[in-house]
Amino acid sequence: MPRLLLFLVLLGVAVIVYALIECAMTRSNEVRSISKPAWLITILVVPLVGAGLWFLFGRPRPTRGTRPPRPAPRQPTAPDDDPQFLQNLETRRRQQAREQELKRKEEELKAREAQSKGGAKGGGTATSAAGTPAGGAPAGGTPAHGSDPAPATDPDDDADETGSTGAHRPNNP
Repeated sequence: MPRLLLFLVLLGVAVIVYALIECAMTRSNEVRSISKPAWLITILVVPLVGAGLWFLFGRPRPTRGTRPPRPAPRQPTAPDDDPQFLQNLETRRRQQAREQELKRKEEELKAREAQSKGGAKGGGTATSAAGTPAGGAPAGGTPAHGSDPAPATDPDDDADETGSTGAHRPNNP
């Protein structure tokens, strides 16, 4: 029992001291009900009752400025109203345009390389109307690696070195 009484006395003293400090720190124009000096005297003369009355009727009401402002609830906006979204779209559009331009330039470069390689390898050979080169050898290019071409003088052979039928070779009588 003495411990409980000691605890209650300490709690009462803490409440009175807190009420006195808060009343003393409050601006005179913010105090409600009675004047600031009257509240200080009330808290000292009638300690617990005065402190309770101060907390109920004398303290200034919290204003909007003392509390941290709550952020406004985020309302959905249209994508075209959001500047960050529009900036992101513009960045994507520019990046896609750069990629397309790069692809186009790569294709042009490949086409030029293929044209220059094709012109250097087989651009100078002339073929006759029958599809054979001017020298008389069958056309069609070189055989695959490791394969042995069939002799071109065999009249019974219908396929040339590439394995296709002899549609472009003249028939031998």
